[in-house]
Amino acid sequence: MASAIRGMWHHLSQQPESYERKHYYTFGRVLGAGTFGEVREAIFNPDGRRVAVKVIRKTAVTTDEQMVLKEIDIVRHLHHPNIVKLLDWFESKDKYYLVFQLCTGGELFQKICDYGRFTEEDAARLIRCGFESIAYLHRHNIVHRDIKPENFIFLDSSVDAPLMLADFGIARIMKSDDEVLHTMCGSLGYVAPEVMLRQGHGKPVDIWSMGVVTFSSLCGYSPFWKYEEPRALMLAIQSDNIEFDERYWWGISEAAKDFIRNCLRSNPHERMTVEQALLHPWLSAKHDNARDLLPGVIENFNARATLRRAVLKLQAVNRIRKLSTSHNSDSGGSSNGSFNSNKSDAPPTYDESNQMEAGQSAAPNGDQPANYSIPGGWAK
Repeated sequence: MASAIRGMWHHLSQQPESYERKHYYTFGRVLGAGTFGEVREAIFNPDGRRVAVKVIRKTAVTTDEQMVLKEIDIVRHLHHPNIVKLLDWFESKDKYYLVFQLCTGGELFQKICDYGRFTEEDAARLIRCGFESIAYLHRHNIVHRDIKPENFIFLDSSVDAPLMLADFGIARIMKSDDEVLHTMCGSLGYVAPEVMLRQGHGKPVDIWSMGVVTFSSLCGYSPFWKYEEPRALMLAIQSDNIEFDERYWWGISEAAKDFIRNCLRSNPHERMTVEQALLHPWLSAKHDNARDLLPGVIENFNARATLRRAVLKLQAVNRIRKLSTSHNSDSGGSSNGSFNSNKSDAPPTYDESNQMEAGQSAAPNGDQPANYSIPGGWAK
């Protein structure tokens, strides 16, 4: 009877059929908020399981609705111990609800700073987990396109908690290894040069981003932190000349530096594949260096300075676009695949990060939105 009454009420209130699933959840505290909505902790009433629910306002994604549906379509098929699992999904007439596995162990750098001691062996172990999750994606022809430390979170607070890859808001399923995507996307500081130059991109962008994450995890700062002028930044990321400041890199193995250089090749065809990365000596061998890297990481990991640099780069967005257009006038990209610089200094994104894309309209050569539905249903 109660179900019939709810169904009648949903019909009269013009709620979608899947909205019926909301009554399975008791919503709790807000875990985070952004331009598009918020993430809330909730209880799945049938078994008391704690979950995280991403609540996205439809009014905030009126031009980017396919981005939400693409994320659902991609993540609901992923089953890997280092990838956050989508458990359920439903919608109301004004919101989308994406129910995820709840991860409570904190973000990558937060956890590193909490370790008390952090060695090169610890870094290699974490980076290997990241590459294993990306290897799974690439084997299924999925490119994440927003690899960064904030999207690596730990399942719980235990010492041996698995590192989980999250946030597939701008991921794409590629039709083949040869498909070329053209949408300007990614997070400033981690985005590959072929994206910045509008040359078309694919799976190698994830390797570039992981190279930046690897570099930062060993020293606490970005390999391109000092280049705030856009032309200098573009030249730096194209130079294949990665600088390892001796003050922070003394004692770190040559294997680590070689690994980073091979991730940060400006030519995506010369960059390591994920399979090659997993076989590289730095990820596959034991490290004897017991030097504690944590003091240097903490010294350099200044979130406020990082934010200031991001804002400066965002203010230079139009100049970067002009530079990239003049460098590669026949990019084939969509004029709609932009940094959103016409909307505000800080582009709106799912997770309030410094992403350059909020899922705008389609670009040619396969970056097309499809017609997706939201079937709803708990994932076992």
